[in-house]
Amino acid sequence: MTRTLDRTARIRSAWQAAWDQGRLEALDELLSPGYVRRRGPAAAPQDREQFKDSVRAVRRAFPDLRTEIEEIVEDGERLAIRWRSTGRHTGDFLGVPPTGRPVEVSGATFSRFDGAAVAEEWVTFDSRQLLEALGIVTTTKEAAVEADLVRGVHRKFITGVTVVTCDDDGKPRGLAVNAFASISLDPPMVLVCVQRSSTTHPALHRATHLGINILAADQLDVARTFASKADDKFAPHPWTPGGHGSPLLDGCCAQLEVEIGERLEAGSHTVFTGRVVFASHDDLAPLVYSGGGFFDISQTAPLPW
Repeated sequence: MTRTLDRTARIRSAWQAAWDQGRLEALDELLSPGYVRRRGPAAAPQDREQFKDSVRAVRRAFPDLRTEIEEIVEDGERLAIRWRSTGRHTGDFLGVPPTGRPVEVSGATFSRFDGAAVAEEWVTFDSRQLLEALGIVTTTKEAAVEADLVRGVHRKFITGVTVVTCDDDGKPRGLAVNAFASISLDPPMVLVCVQRSSTTHPALHRATHLGINILAADQLDVARTFASKADDKFAPHPWTPGGHGSPLLDGCCAQLEVEIGERLEAGSHTVFTGRVVFASHDDLAPLVYSGGGFFDISQTAPLPW
């Protein structure tokens, strides 16, 4: 407990000094010399000095910046930090001249300690929230559609069932997901959407790769297990690690291993996009989900067209 409090106190102190006061030397006491900061392929990884340059750029644009750490959760050598930043846009930022607008952005940072110093961090935030605040993009303010009506529409859409997995420092993690889609074939890219309240969500943020197991029609028991909150979901179901460590379940009709690229915050979910680095499939009918139920479509005939 003492170690946790020490790390928490040091992070809060260093963040306040660097982000709110511009005293960037405070980061030297928190971050290791080999520190790396990541935010997906759209932004190249940063070392400690490059991260300091980013802080300087933000503070020039928002000199009254205030950053509030709302929650810190520790898991071994890793900390998950939920934060919120506010400030008034009075300097050039992202090519946008000063607007004088108040800006609020929230996000999360996942830190990995090596001894007493932070060695690596992954950061994610709602970029659309920032762009809207700067006036770069706009959102039409229309009356919200009732959630039950939208849910009813979604129940009319038929999907497959996947189990999304990752390796978390040697421990397999996974959950059932039906929000899966292909982005492109050249390059081969896909996406999955994972609810942030899922216990697997932090592990996916830490991971570099994830597995996508498309369940076969006879794997309803697998779907039930990975949709549950069981402590060890993998115990009853055989699996093997993929080339990059992602757990791949036996008996699936198709499998992918994906190098994670962007982690995009969208409402209550995070959208994980990535490049396919492994793919396989078998001549098995998929498990199908529609209207709150599961179906085996292996006996159905295709419609002529």
